[in-house]
Amino acid sequence: MSVLLLGAVPADPAVAATASPAGDLHPGGQHAQGRGTVVSAERIYTLPTVEEVSASLEEHGFGNDQVRYGVEGYRLVYRTVDTDGRPTTASGLLILPLHRSGALTPVTYGHGSELLRTDAPSTDPHGFDATAALGYAASGFATLAPDYLGMGKGPGTHPYLHVRSAADVTLDMLRAADGYLPTEGRTLRSKVFATGFSQGGGVALGLGRNLREDDGTRFRLGAMAAVSGAYDLRRVQIPAMLEGEVAAKPATVSSAYALASFNRLHDVYDDPGEVFREPYAPKIDELTDGTHSYQELAEATPETLQELLTPHGEGLLREPNEAMSRALVETDNACTGWRPQAPTRLYFAGGDEQAANANTPFCARAFARQGVDVPVQDVGAEVTGPSLHFGSQIAAQPHITEWFLSASRH
Repeated sequence: MSVLLLGAVPADPAVAATASPAGDLHPGGQHAQGRGTVVSAERIYTLPTVEEVSASLEEHGFGNDQVRYGVEGYRLVYRTVDTDGRPTTASGLLILPLHRSGALTPVTYGHGSELLRTDAPSTDPHGFDATAALGYAASGFATLAPDYLGMGKGPGTHPYLHVRSAADVTLDMLRAADGYLPTEGRTLRSKVFATGFSQGGGVALGLGRNLREDDGTRFRLGAMAAVSGAYDLRRVQIPAMLEGEVAAKPATVSSAYALASFNRLHDVYDDPGEVFREPYAPKIDELTDGTHSYQELAEATPETLQELLTPHGEGLLREPNEAMSRALVETDNACTGWRPQAPTRLYFAGGDEQAANANTPFCARAFARQGVDVPVQDVGAEVTGPSLHFGSQIAAQPHITEWFLSASRH
């Protein structure tokens, strides 16, 4: 694969003045100055030909039938808010199709779970999730893949599975791209298509909720497509992990990551030894701070939840205490309590080894209670390779792309 690395693109002073009006209201009610203002913009790669884009997609198993353009990838660093509504910064990958001038339709792509901060899309621009985002750009969309808080070039520690904050940084990246694109001779259309995989499935739905509730943006939702999300930890995903419906090692690793993250936000436990057995307890906090990989966490933890967790730790999953319940409320709100006002589709792969299949019909039922019929599609029969979970994104993406292309013409 041929990649041309270019130098930094200086941020245009006009961007800071136009990217986001000062005083946008955070959904939680906090007042944040300058949300969506670009701090820096850097062109990080160019794939100038269809052939080079196709080769990059094929490296991760993605098809290339819908590739129409070469692309340029940019890292944007921009102003946003943290989980408490306080000003901070975040980064993300912006991918633009080459030789398409004027107004572009934006697609936001929420990436799956990452542990090492540099595995985020803008700092690992040829990884799996960045490549998924590449596919949408190569079909003609301006594609935005936020890194989330505490990932990529953002400060702090990532609040894993915190839907609202990830949706917030996605909306603020839309504002940032909206301000930056005129410096590249482009503009963004107001109709946004939101998609995401795994953790990012909930993020895509959270962005849809933000766009419905936020009156301070010109963007409106065109359609949403979520793939293989764990939309309800408390009633679906956690029971499936405890009962062995989810593969043991992914369940163990994701539980360690989630419990440590929940504790940082909500003080779920006083000491790691309360929830993690020895010799694992002293290691978990450091291994989930964003400076270590999933492989390192996997090697440092046992094969099963029962070996990792103390009786109290397992009890927190089965019967959450007040603090754990607060954390789960923040993970389980992507599909509940709101009514999408744009067409929405959900995708999964039957037999997924990581995201329990029952998550997707749960989400569809939640929307049905709001009077919205959401189609559900099992793409498992189209998956090749050992992982139905990752394969679900590869299999669903052509369906989503074709749907978005059709919807963007209307």
